[in-house]
Amino acid sequence: GKIVLPEEVIHYSEWVHVMRNRIASELQTKDISHIRATVHAACHYYKMVHEDAIYDPEVMGGNRTAPGSSLVQAMGAQLIDYSTWYDCCGFGFRHIISEREFTRSFTMDRKIRVAREEAQADVMLGIDTGCITTMDKNQWIGKAHEQAYSMPIMADVQFAALACGADPFKIVQLQWHASPCEELVEKMGISWTDAKKDFEAYLKEVEAGNIEYLYNPELAIGG
Repeated sequence: GKIVLPEEVIHYSEWVHVMRNRIASELQTKDISHIRATVHAACHYYKMVHEDAIYDPEVMGGNRTAPGSSLVQAMGAQLIDYSTWYDCCGFGFRHIISEREFTRSFTMDRKIRVAREEAQADVMLGIDTGCITTMDKNQWIGKAHEQAYSMPIMADVQFAALACGADPFKIVQLQWHASPCEELVEKMGISWTDAKKDFEAYLKEVEAGNIEYLYNPELAIGG
């Protein structure tokens, strides 16, 4: 097939922002009004080319970027603000390579700890793979400094998928996460134990050669 080059490239979270009400009204199956969610906006999204970032007066009074946060609101969860919303996740582009311990300490002290202590959040959502990976994979370092804070970190679309009843493993793929997601998934009305059991059975089927394709590869690039 042919690769279609769009006239304008947008951040995926902007598309989710536009579609948020349809996702909530047409696909959502779980009541998540009791879930407290914080959002981390990626630095590259709104600090580097700030005039391109989307703001909405209905999202934190227009004082925070809309993508991510607007989805939380549309799906009925509690959007919780916190004092270090502006801070980097710790990735910082070169920091993750040249100053890894700084990255880990920054993640724990400026993001995870604040979200837990100040916001009392059930989850922190991100809109960028680098941010999510940094905050998800480095929580173990807190134990070495008597900061045993931990919380689920996932993308806004993963959170939305769970609220729409998607399988935590086959679809949302939480098995790749290092942060603890079990309690959040259960709190959203999905049995982690049952989902894990089903996924283990699915893996045995795959190992036996009975592969279930979740999408048609021929549709991946145009028609």
